[in-house]
Amino acid sequence: MELRDLPISIRLFLIWLVSIATGNLPEPATALDFSGDWIVKDGASIVTAHVNAKADRWRFEYARPQRGASVMIVRADLGTAWLIFSKRRLYLEEPMASHHRLTVSETMDGEVSREFVGDETLHGYPTELFEVTVAEGGHTEQYYRWITKTQRFPLKTVRKQGDWSEEFRRVIFTEQSLFLFELPQRLDPVNPPASRQPAVSD
Repeated sequence: MELRDLPISIRLFLIWLVSIATGNLPEPATALDFSGDWIVKDGASIVTAHVNAKADRWRFEYARPQRGASVMIVRADLGTAWLIFSKRRLYLEEPMASHHRLTVSETMDGEVSREFVGDETLHGYPTELFEVTVAEGGHTEQYYRWITKTQRFPLKTVRKQGDWSEEFRRVIFTEQSLFLFELPQRLDPVNPPASRQPAVSD
């Protein structure tokens, strides 16, 4: 009996045993570390920031302050986002929400289908261009999405109707220091803990 004649479950088990014996176990997938410029356009609104990303944490340094903050550090591992007001040396801590998350997976949330359009070079990276259909709020939207061939990173996404886009420029895929995602010292909280607030009788 040949290997191809065995049930698929037994074949997979035998391949796994061989992998252990030869030391060729597949490496676990790891999150992508990178830095780059991030540009989001929504109608007339444009938000730009320099981004550092490492696994479950992100740092945004805004070209123009957002909600008054010049920097935002998001820590998914802590469920926290820190808005940093550098000029006033203050920070605001708030629970992490969906709009804090930077999504850089190959597939889009709610994706129902994709069609390969062709190969393109974008910002120096060989990419594959797809037309992607996404289910949003009971209807579907179409997007063009450029994915790097090596990292499978979404370098650019444009809604087909043309009123929204997200793009990364000057991207460098390299390990990011953990210190970038720590709250800087000598900052005061915008809302100090209750134990530090003066009593009503004071």
